[in-house]
Amino acid sequence: MQRLILVRHGITEWNKTGKFQGHSDVPLSEEGEKQAEALRQRLADYSFQAVYSSPLSRALSTAQVALPYATIIQDARLKELNFGSFEGKDLAENEQHPAWQAWYAEPFLRQAPQGESYQQLRERVVDWFKSLNLAHQSRHDGAHGGIVIAFSHSGSIQMLLSHIIGVEHPKWRKRFYLRHSSLSSILFQEDHAVIESINDARHLEDGTYDPFND
Repeated sequence: MQRLILVRHGITEWNKTGKFQGHSDVPLSEEGEKQAEALRQRLADYSFQAVYSSPLSRALSTAQVALPYATIIQDARLKELNFGSFEGKDLAENEQHPAWQAWYAEPFLRQAPQGESYQQLRERVVDWFKSLNLAHQSRHDGAHGGIVIAFSHSGSIQMLLSHIIGVEHPKWRKRFYLRHSSLSSILFQEDHAVIESINDARHLEDGTYDPFND
């Protein structure tokens, strides 16, 4: 049996102020670094077959702090959605953009100006997922499978989870809730991929930032 663990990066200052990040390379905040340190304790007893990360620093830094001795494979397919012209602005500012209403009405199929659609994001993250070929490995490894871990972003993880459960047209902001540095786990047995857990953030029970509690 194989297992894939998907990790959302730690929090940034842009997350806390509501700015769209996308491909903008925003570093972890001090709080985000603490979340990554909590992850290091959480993951200390695991042995990973492979470690992947989005090359954006908020994800890569989370991986480097959480797994300081690991060899990390960077893969651009794990990046967040490219929000194009909407990046660096909050929702109120973007609502003034002439292209906002049209994009917001159908972000899965419509590209953000100078950016991507969620369908394009889904296609590239699913392409990465298929390249792992974990179902094939599970069939051949039997009970002696391994664990692969990937550090990525909310949109990327949500698009992959929606693919696995067969939701063909997921809605923006109405999919899965993923806290920063949370873990989501997928099991592979023979030809089946089964979601084991979503938004596991037990390592954050010290009261670190949760927007639902503001």
